[in-house]
Amino acid sequence: MTVKHMIAAAALLAAAASSYADQTEFVAPDAGFRPSMTRAEVRQQMAQAYAKHQMVMQQHTGQDPVYAKGERTRQEVRMEAREAARQRHPGDVKDIYFG
Repeated sequence: MTVKHMIAAAALLAAAASSYADQTEFVAPDAGFRPSMTRAEVRQQMAQAYAKHQMVMQQHTGQDPVYAKGERTRQEVRMEAREAARQRHPGDVKDIYFG
């Protein structure tokens, strides 16, 4: 009886293990995609959009190229920073570098 139980357990284990097997062949996610335009046609449409100012040409540099315009001058900002540095006390609990 124990041999029968062991064979049944081995069969169940084999069946369970086969259910976790991965797919062996790779199928690309865009395998069925058929483009309606060629790459040259897309580039031509983009060039036309750039020429008509309907699209902005950008290159990604990793930084935001648009800067907000400030209302204060650089001199005013520097004076404010100097004043804040003068008013800061070492060890002040409200200091951003406390601790």
